[in-house]
Amino acid sequence: MKTAKLIELERKSADLRAACRDALHAIGEGIESNTVDEQRKLEREHDKLMNEWELVQLDIADERANATDAEAREARRPGASGTAFGTDDGSASYGDSYDWTDKRGNPVRVVGRGGSISERRHTGPSVGDLIRAKIAGPRNEAEERALSEGTDSAGGYTVPTPLASDFIDLMRARSVAIRAGAMTVPMDSASLSMARLASDPTVAWRAENAAIAEGDPTFERVLFEAKTIAGKVTLSRELADDSINIGRMIQTALAGAMAVELDKAAIYGDGTSDAPTGVWHTSGINAVSMGTNGAAFTAGYDEILDAILELKNDNAADPTAMIANPRTEIALAKLKDADSNPLTVPGLVSRIPLLSTTSAPVDETEGTATNASSIVLGDFTQLMIGMRQQLEIRVFDHTMTSNGQLTVLAWMRADTQLAQPKSFAKLTGIIPA
Repeated sequence: MKTAKLIELERKSADLRAACRDALHAIGEGIESNTVDEQRKLEREHDKLMNEWELVQLDIADERANATDAEAREARRPGASGTAFGTDDGSASYGDSYDWTDKRGNPVRVVGRGGSISERRHTGPSVGDLIRAKIAGPRNEAEERALSEGTDSAGGYTVPTPLASDFIDLMRARSVAIRAGAMTVPMDSASLSMARLASDPTVAWRAENAAIAEGDPTFERVLFEAKTIAGKVTLSRELADDSINIGRMIQTALAGAMAVELDKAAIYGDGTSDAPTGVWHTSGINAVSMGTNGAAFTAGYDEILDAILELKNDNAADPTAMIANPRTEIALAKLKDADSNPLTVPGLVSRIPLLSTTSAPVDETEGTATNASSIVLGDFTQLMIGMRQQLEIRVFDHTMTSNGQLTVLAWMRADTQLAQPKSFAKLTGIIPA
C-alpha cells in the first residue's frame, strides 16, 4: 500500500526525471552553437538535477522499506490474521538499526534493510562524479578538492567514508539478501568479533526443594574477517570523453555487479577462493531434500512445508523470505491441479515472500542429478553482512594503450556470518520437470 509520502516522492521523482531529460536535450542542442563555458554550465545544471533525482530514489527506497516493515509488524501482531508462526509483536523489525556489542563491550551498529549505513546523507560529488573526474578531470572545486584529498601516489582513489557509505547503500538496495532482511554490520577494522547463542539454557518445572535442571547456554564467537570483492568496467576513450553521464553509468554498473556477487557469497558462498561462507554452506542450518536423486515440483508444496516444519521444530522466528533461482520460481508458478487450474498455495507458504536471483546455482549435485537447485528460506534478519566502509577506485589507461581503452577498477571488503544457523533451512535437489 502506498503512503502519501511515497506518492509525493514518486511524483517528485517523475518531475526531476523529466527535467533531467530536458537538460540533456539542451546540452545536445547546444553542442554546435554554445561556447565551452555555456556547455559546462548546462552540464552542471544537468548533474545537479541528477544528484537530486538520485537522493529522491534513496528516499523512495527507504519509504517503501518502512511501509513494508509496518505491514510485516502488523501481520505479526498478536491476534492479527495471517501470522505464520507464534505471536511476534514485531518489536525486532528488520527495517530498523540495532546496537549490539563486541567482546569488549563496545557498541556495534547493525543496520536493517530499511536503514542506511550512512550517518548522514552525502550532498557532494557522487562516486560516479569522481570516476568521471578521474577520467576527464574535475569540473568544479568540489570535485577537485575531493580528488586531491583521496588520490594516492599510485593513481588510485580512496573514496571518503560518507561517500563510500552511499555507494554501499546503493549496492544494498540492489541486493536480494538485503531485501530478504539481512542485516548490515559496518566494520571499522579488518576483523570484528561478536557472540551468538549456540544452544539454549535448560529450563524445567520443579517441585519444592527439588534440584534445578542443569544446562547452561552455549555461546560461540562470530568472527567477521573482511574479504575483498572487486569489479571492473572497460570502456573506450571516446565514450569516456563524449558521454556526460559516463560516471553514473559506471557507478550503476559496478554497484549492480557487486551486489550480485555479494548475494552469491552471502547465500551460496562455500568459503573457497577467499570468499565468505554463505547460508547454504553454514554448518547447523536445517536441510530437506526433494529426493535421493532430486525431483521436480509436480504435486504441490509438501517439501517446502517440510522445510518450514524444520524451522518450527527449532522454535525459529517467522521466515522473512524464500530465495531461489528464477527457474524454481517459474516452476512453482506453473503448478496446476487436476483440472489444470493454478494450484492453491498453502497459507504457510504464501505468507513468505519468494525472491529470485540468478546467483542461485542450477548445477548442484543431488545423487545422480547434476542440474539441481535449492530454495533457501528462513529469518534473514539472522544473516549479517559485515562491510568495511572503505572503497577504492583506480583508473587504468596505460595497460590498454594499443586499443585506446580505459579500465575502471573498484574494490571493497566484506564478510558474512549467521547469528542463528537454526533460523534457516535449505530445500535441495530441485530439478526441472
